[in-house]
Amino acid sequence: MLTQLVALFAAFLLAANAIFQVALAAGVRWGAAAYGGKVAQDDGSLPTRYRVMSLVSAAFMGLLFLVILSAGGVGGAGLLSAEFVTWACRGATVLFVLNTAGNLSSISKIERWVMGSTTACLAAAFALMGWVF
Repeated sequence: MLTQLVALFAAFLLAANAIFQVALAAGVRWGAAAYGGKVAQDDGSLPTRYRVMSLVSAAFMGLLFLVILSAGGVGGAGLLSAEFVTWACRGATVLFVLNTAGNLSSISKIERWVMGSTTACLAAAFALMGWVF
């Protein structure tokens, strides 16, 4: 039960992050809350290459969404091999720890507090799934 709750919570955060990244890719003017708050254009949107990076990030969040649900035994639990899921969770833990460090050092308050908290929670969830559960 606890593993399913952790997986669902992390999946919700990943989905929200993916939606945020898709919105950035579509030109929504939230550029100050992403990529260190340093690359937003004058209108607040992202330059083209960062929009592409946001689309790649959204796709990656989709893969991690499947991984965390599989790790928690939710939904398509048999879709991915157990060994792949374990190693993917461990790799995602490292990724989100590094991402949290970057978010916390951002000049953007939104990125520092909102995204930093989000990635810290994701690091904890993936660590639990990859090493504890």
